[in-house]
Amino acid sequence: METISTLPGGWVQDAAVLLGGISLSYYLRKRATNGRAGFRQPPSLKGLPILGNALDIPLENCQQEYSKWAKELNSDIISASALGMNIVVIDTLSIALELMDKRSSRYSSRPETVMAKDLMGWDYLFAMLPYGERWKERRRMFVQHFRPADTSIIRPQEHEFVGRFLVELSRTPDRLFEVIRGSMGGFIISLAYGIPIKARGDPHLNFSEKSVRTLAEVTTPGSNFVDVLPFLKYVPAWLPGAGFQRRARELYYMSDKFRSSPFNEAVSSFGTSQARPSFVSVALGAIEENSVDSENQKQIIKDTAAMFYGAGTDTIVASILSWIWVMLKNPQVQARVHEELDRVLNGRLPEFEDQDQLPYLMATLMESMRLAPPAAIGVPHRSTEDDVYGDYFIPKDSVIIPNVWSMLRREDEYGLDAGRFNPDRFLTPDGQINTNVLDPHIAAFGFGRRSCPGAHIGRSMVWLAAASLATVFEWREPLGEDGKPIDQPEDYETGLLYQPNRFKYELKLRPNAQDVLSELEAQQ
Repeated sequence: METISTLPGGWVQDAAVLLGGISLSYYLRKRATNGRAGFRQPPSLKGLPILGNALDIPLENCQQEYSKWAKELNSDIISASALGMNIVVIDTLSIALELMDKRSSRYSSRPETVMAKDLMGWDYLFAMLPYGERWKERRRMFVQHFRPADTSIIRPQEHEFVGRFLVELSRTPDRLFEVIRGSMGGFIISLAYGIPIKARGDPHLNFSEKSVRTLAEVTTPGSNFVDVLPFLKYVPAWLPGAGFQRRARELYYMSDKFRSSPFNEAVSSFGTSQARPSFVSVALGAIEENSVDSENQKQIIKDTAAMFYGAGTDTIVASILSWIWVMLKNPQVQARVHEELDRVLNGRLPEFEDQDQLPYLMATLMESMRLAPPAAIGVPHRSTEDDVYGDYFIPKDSVIIPNVWSMLRREDEYGLDAGRFNPDRFLTPDGQINTNVLDPHIAAFGFGRRSCPGAHIGRSMVWLAAASLATVFEWREPLGEDGKPIDQPEDYETGLLYQPNRFKYELKLRPNAQDVLSELEAQQ
């Protein structure tokens, strides 16, 4: 496991140059986090002077390491310190709901990400904004135009891009990972801006993917000293240890282009025959052009549209890939999904009206989400006031990390086989969804006021994609020289996104699939 202590030597040497600043930061933060009389902070591993637990904090497989800490410390809420910064990790859903839902007024802000926001220009991104009026304006704008009850814009595009996905995958069955990103990313950009998206090599799609990957790198916990010691943003770029300043300057253009390029194209086509219904077109249409606030409203629309790709694409792609993986590894489950689809659909593609008649498919999606939530370590919150939970003191400005992966694998919630894939746990004896079993989606899409406002879009797109894939394709593991399926152990990407790394598979068209694909091709 990689931790801060195992990073390349040059990084450590640069850090040493800034030791004086670290000591000052530690002193100031330590004063701010002294506990209230009679209360102590949640249990933590023993740390070092000044550094605290900085050398212990994991940079990969965080969810498993934090779960291990909770077991070692025998506590469902634990803490760690790093250079004076206080971190609180929550291991159970009940505590997460108590703090981030019921006490949301104190736990709805975000930790500072100085590298991304202040130095690279990503300060407009919805997910990074601190809790306040600017954040509220953008959330209101999204919810106003994309309420769960109004799917008139969303449903047609979901069907269109799932159709594209099926056709492109049938043509290039060895390009699953590329095709799924292109199709789902295209859906999100089209939904946000209403601009045409090419199936391959689309410039908006390529640049958005590059930008999001870069952003994920610089916001990974522990990747930048300046996020821990914010005053370092004033350090000149020529100073040893300030390489982050030079990198930020080189990448600054991304944040402006990411927000402006697709928006400007959408505005140019607004009101023409080329425009298609989208968030931008609907939101722009609701503005009174000569009103005093029209320019501010356009800026809010521009900022809100920019959140679509980063917030939506990765979650959808990771969820579908994780579901495909468990279908591949559990052929008996896949066979039951096929049987249910064949019985209900009789060879046609699924419609959203079919969901209630396909409970086993839904159970497989719920179980896949439970074992592999895309945000295994939920997006961190920040406390804006001192607080007390039980016997524990939680200081203001603590970083609050919900360990979603661990919450959804607890034996006291899901039974002794909680670590095993078993969709039947979500079904009643007569085969319907058991509402008494905790739905993993409650934890998978965030908590409190910071829960994802587009969760309904992600869930519906994943359902339609999975149902359509299972209608058209059968997934098989390749056979080895001995005639048996090759050994592919579980291998997940464990950064900010939890999804399967590339795996080997074989695709086979199911009965009547060619007729379905021919019909889809004729529509494109």
